[in-house]
Amino acid sequence: MIYFDNCATTPMDPEACRELARVSAECFGNPSSIHTAGRCAARELDVARQFLAETIGARPQELVFTSSGTEANNFIIASVVHAAARDERRVHIITSAVEHPSVLKRLEFELREHPHLLEVTFVGVDSVGRLRLDELRRAIRDETRLISLLFCNNETGTLQDLDALAAMRLAHPHVLLHLDIVQSYGKLPLDVRTVPVDFLTVSGHKIYGPKGIGFAYVRDGIAVEPLVVGGAQERFRRGGTENVAAAAAFAAAVRSLPPAAQLLARYCALERLFFNVLDEERVEYILNGPADYSRRLPGIFNVSFRGVANKEDLLIACDLEGLMVSSTSACRSGVVKDSHVLAAMGVPELARRGALRIAFNKFHTETDIERGARILAQCAKRVASQARA
Repeated sequence: MIYFDNCATTPMDPEACRELARVSAECFGNPSSIHTAGRCAARELDVARQFLAETIGARPQELVFTSSGTEANNFIIASVVHAAARDERRVHIITSAVEHPSVLKRLEFELREHPHLLEVTFVGVDSVGRLRLDELRRAIRDETRLISLLFCNNETGTLQDLDALAAMRLAHPHVLLHLDIVQSYGKLPLDVRTVPVDFLTVSGHKIYGPKGIGFAYVRDGIAVEPLVVGGAQERFRRGGTENVAAAAAFAAAVRSLPPAAQLLARYCALERLFFNVLDEERVEYILNGPADYSRRLPGIFNVSFRGVANKEDLLIACDLEGLMVSSTSACRSGVVKDSHVLAAMGVPELARRGALRIAFNKFHTETDIERGARILAQCAKRVASQARA
């Protein structure tokens, strides 16, 4: 089987699997307990927190462990809205039309709960999925409290302009900046000591760690409202016993990553091989998103196959041949849906019907890529031919 759905989740690194088992067995205590088993767990949690904080230039106390990137996004947005509700003041949040469902659905929820308090502006994107920066600048006003954005899009790999966002944050000090870096973490460096970001979202299972662990970075000095209450864990910012073994395994997965420059160079080479095979197979396709790697993360891309009228047929055909791919975020639902990302980019409905996202992982070989590309090309041609019949 060949797995090209690494934006949904990655296979666990063997070191992360070993660390998960070791800590589960050796440090099973509750890290809030003061006895020996509890102190053992607390040490493991502290070591993981310290290491993960260092990867983004943060202090350990600025990390809040969560169960996922989705929870981290919900925590950050809900905190901003609830703080405004407590103070009985209006709040304005800016996001984009191509965000992850965890942001869009949380904002929908808060708008229903606080229709007279909250206002949300959804900034549009251009044809490759990059923010319309002039539109974003015009949207900022006195009551704007948060700009929440997906740095690397999980369907197209499109990267937003980090320098422009940093300059905007500095020009408007009353506005907090939240970046979801779930897809780019470990691939593109981001140091909070030099980038004026207030919140970050990271997920362990997108970076070869276990499911059930992630973190939110919260810059020191920013007060946040807990999404989960009931205990003093995470400095009263997230109640509930911490998932110590998963945190340790998450850190182990990150330690096992190749250097970012080496990994990205390899993804560039694998992409060239992938598209060369599609060309050899004479299948008609369109890249949805930037070709330029300064605007897209190598190893994540979206392609439409001409003539495919129903991408579900293509997904099933690929799966039967041993190739696992997807079309949109796994958090959308368990069924195949149209892509709100491609729609916002202006991709025609006919092209969206035959669109898939592809994401490589660090374990892939040239043989994997070539075989996967041939299966995909042959399935796309067969499904398109059946649609014409």
